[in-house]
Amino acid sequence: MKAAQINEYGAARDVFRLLCDVPRPEPEADEVLIRNRATSINPVDCAARSGYGQNFFSRLGWGDLPMVFGRDACGEIVAKGSEVENLQIGDEVYAAPPIGCYAEFVKVKGAHAALKPRNISHAETASLPFIALTAWTALVTEAGLTPDNARGKKIVVPRAAGGVGSFAVQLLKAWGAEVAAICSTRNVALVERLGADVVIDYTRQDFRDYLHDYDVAIDLIGRKSDFDELDSDYKGGAETTDGCNYDEQLMSVLKRDAGAVYVTVCSPKVALTNQYGFEEGMRRAELEYQQRAAAAKEAGLGYRWSFFNADAAALNEIAQMLESGTIKPVIDRTYALNEIVEAHEYCETKQAQGKIVVEIE
Repeated sequence: MKAAQINEYGAARDVFRLLCDVPRPEPEADEVLIRNRATSINPVDCAARSGYGQNFFSRLGWGDLPMVFGRDACGEIVAKGSEVENLQIGDEVYAAPPIGCYAEFVKVKGAHAALKPRNISHAETASLPFIALTAWTALVTEAGLTPDNARGKKIVVPRAAGGVGSFAVQLLKAWGAEVAAICSTRNVALVERLGADVVIDYTRQDFRDYLHDYDVAIDLIGRKSDFDELDSDYKGGAETTDGCNYDEQLMSVLKRDAGAVYVTVCSPKVALTNQYGFEEGMRRAELEYQQRAAAAKEAGLGYRWSFFNADAAALNEIAQMLESGTIKPVIDRTYALNEIVEAHEYCETKQAQGKIVVEIE
């Protein structure tokens, strides 16, 4: 099959090779094989391509070089294992497998794939699974929000014009929450169109002056010191001139002793395993989490680290919201597979509004 593969870690222009003779994967008993029509670029792909997180990601099944990256798949099932009963050959599905989506064929656990929304294209659908499930895990699994209890709650979402943020804003508004979104000047109009109730331009405003007594903060930026092992191109953390880390800033706008919770998708776990090896890094991460959670509890707050979770049931609910029009894909640019280098380089500019899509054909 055709695939964009790397044989070493490094800059996109140095390591990507578009090949036509990559072995087509064979599904295991619990897997389906998807003829992949489109995928998308996520910042984690760029960081991993540079070599960041090898110790951590290898334990998640990413394997060794040579490697085909990509966390989003959308297409039709062309083969399936004997244990897969919920899906049939010919079904159009979407999913977020751990790796392998920059290719014409990709295999996915049958339990992790859901039927594609009927009213949008493969390219639009492929922009969603990884970022949608990242937001869903943080907001639903960790923060405990549901369509029944989110109405009226006040939620703050930084980096609101990015992939996870733009989805989170729409999901929360569909559930009746009051959303404060933080973004740069160039993204204010987009975030307003997504439905945010309050939009803070961080280049001109300090959100701590405007936001008070919030119920949930979902941190999509993290603490700068948690990313010291990353090259500057991939650092998500922000440390302000007043010496306050971004997580501390976000927690400062939450209610105290009222069930408010801070959730971050930017934990130091990957950085610690990168620096110290998997076992020692995980030990240090657990200690770090306990210390931070204890400090938050002392301040009257809940504290969570959130990690992507493959969940077909969530994808099914999301598909229904897409079909009803309550959530819409936000796509900045579309590239062909033979433009994978340009797609990665654009992702690394951090200028994308929403997602960067790659069409396989």
